[in-house]
Order: sequence, then structure tokens, then C-alpha cells
Amino acid sequence: MDLDNPAAIHRMVQLFYASLLDDPVMEPVFMEVAGVHLAEHLPLIEGYWCKMLLGKDTYHRNMVYRHERVHDKFPLSREHFELWFDHFNHTLDAHFEGPYTEKARKLARRILRNLARWLNARDQELAGMAESDSY
Repeated sequence: MDLDNPAAIHRMVQLFYASLLDDPVMEPVFMEVAGVHLAEHLPLIEGYWCKMLLGKDTYHRNMVYRHERVHDKFPLSREHFELWFDHFNHTLDAHFEGPYTEKARKLARRILRNLARWLNARDQELAGMAESDSY
């Protein structure tokens, strides 16, 4: 099965989050720090992937802003990004194949890399501002 339709994307998101939330490092980030309500969150994530993979107009939120808020409460580390990607890859490898699946894998890698760089640069900028305020 490839990720070339909304039903397949729904299945991928369900399987991925089941795996992610079974991880003792990742579960608290989502459930405690971010306060994710799965009944609301999973359809948003499905919409995000339908937009990214299928070009559908199904996601209108600022993903970076949402992650900045989580990062402000609990700094997301390299381990968090690696674990997220490991769970994502495992889900794809175990259940999906095809060009849309590979597109999802490449997009996820690029999105994670860019988000990690953005949060790191933002941390450095905020640290520099705090340092200059102390003079």
C-alpha cells in the first residue's frame, strides 16, 4: 500500500502515533508537555500529510510555531528528533511502499532537519539577547 490517498495516510498516522506514544521518551513530550488531545491532533496531522503528499488544501496551521511552544516548555533534543524519525521510518517500512511513501520519508527528513536547525538558531539568538540584556 502506498500513501497515495487519504485512507492510506489515515492508516499511517494511526500506526505511527501508536508506535510513537508507546515510546517512554516520546510519549511524555506529546501527552504531558504538548498536551496533545489525540482526537483533535490526529486529524490535523492527517490533513498535514494530505497537503504535503497529495496537494490537498487540508492544513492551515503554523507547524513551526506549534513546535516552538513545545520547545519553550521542554527543549527538544537531537534524541527526540532521531526517535521521531526512527518511529516514522519503522511505520513506513512495516506497512507501506511506493513513490508516495518515499516522498513522505524524504519530506519528513527535510522537515525534521529544518525544524531542528530553526529551533537551535532561535535558542542561540535568544541566548544572545539574554546575554546582552545582562550588561
